[in-house]
Amino acid sequence: MKFILIVLFALLLSPLHFYKIYAQTKIGGFLQLDKRFYISKNALPMEDFYNRFRFETSVSPNSKLYLFSSVDFRFYDLARANKLNDLENINQLFPTNVSLWEAYVSLYGFLFDDLDLKIGKQRISWGTADKLNQTDNLNSKDFSDLNNFAEKIPSWAVKASYYLSDYNLTVVWLPNFEPVLLPRNGTSLFLGDALTSFKDSLILPANRLSNSMFAFKISSNFAGWDYSFSYFNGYDDIPILTSLYYNSNPGKAELSFPKIQVIGADFSTEISGIGFWGEGALTIPNKIIAPILANGVYYQKVALDDKPYFKFTLGSDYTFPGGYYLNAQWMHGFFTERGNTLNDYFFVRLEKTLFNEQLKIAFGSALEVDKWGNVSENYGYGFFPELTYQGIDNLEMSIGTFLVGGKPASLLGSWKNAKQAYLRVKVSF
Repeated sequence: MKFILIVLFALLLSPLHFYKIYAQTKIGGFLQLDKRFYISKNALPMEDFYNRFRFETSVSPNSKLYLFSSVDFRFYDLARANKLNDLENINQLFPTNVSLWEAYVSLYGFLFDDLDLKIGKQRISWGTADKLNQTDNLNSKDFSDLNNFAEKIPSWAVKASYYLSDYNLTVVWLPNFEPVLLPRNGTSLFLGDALTSFKDSLILPANRLSNSMFAFKISSNFAGWDYSFSYFNGYDDIPILTSLYYNSNPGKAELSFPKIQVIGADFSTEISGIGFWGEGALTIPNKIIAPILANGVYYQKVALDDKPYFKFTLGSDYTFPGGYYLNAQWMHGFFTERGNTLNDYFFVRLEKTLFNEQLKIAFGSALEVDKWGNVSENYGYGFFPELTYQGIDNLEMSIGTFLVGGKPASLLGSWKNAKQAYLRVKVSF
């Protein structure tokens, strides 16, 4: 009888406990509606024009524990019906992707007061640059939206942060490798079109403990300067050609992901109201020798040398009298570039708000230089004007264009058939 009373008492209390946790749960996210139009006569057959709905929940049952999760819905503009039977499939007519974007638990004061632990699928952002981060190697790249090529995808990781006086030590373990996400039918925009006539196969690192990745970073502040030093040991999420066979039609190409080490450093500060930042990454790759069989002739080619190469981003921003905001960055080495093929990219963005900050006008531009000795034949450019209405809290309505061009050998020049005009509505909650 006593046992039954205890069980009944527990059942009566459990809804109260559930209600207490439920009342602490926070809900958020956003709905982003994108309508894109190609404005190039020879437009690429890309199919990744999508809208997004992000649903986020978080709860903190006590001061030592925090849980966060988010689900990402992507619903596409274009139907994928190629045959009559596809008209019977709602998934072909209205394609939708659902993914668990983030899901992690944070433990504060784990074992020691100054030790925090975060476990699960999480976004770990490193670097001080404005999106063009060279030291941000822990999460895979999301190139699925050309207009937002700096997006990253959260990864499963264990992150420990230890706070020691003015220093913060972060150690990260990533048990699994995750490759880049490329645009649907738009792989050539980032990896070129040299392999379009080949039948390719992709080799991922074997899923075993010895192939897990790790990183650590130490950060601090001195005299108004924030700085950090970092190290990453893992894999590049951009594939590289590792073998090629011409003897058959079509030829066969094999790609894999190179093992790399990255030594990084970054800083940020403000001087007389002007913001400055910079970060650099020294990448040390493993050497890759690709076997090639062409018309019965066999030879080997160095696909990736083990010579270290250095990529960096420097930037500054300032708000001038009258509310004019200027942001400028110099990026040496795009995300997909390696070795001695690092190009220079200059990005500038000017913003001005009007009508009590209800409207924002932005003019963005980009210049790419591949070879400084012959700029007239090795350049790319971009113009990104945008008008945004933000007169209602949590609402942004934007219209703009994504205009790119240049010489065919340049990255931005290869995007010339992806010129777009867009209408975007974003509501955050």
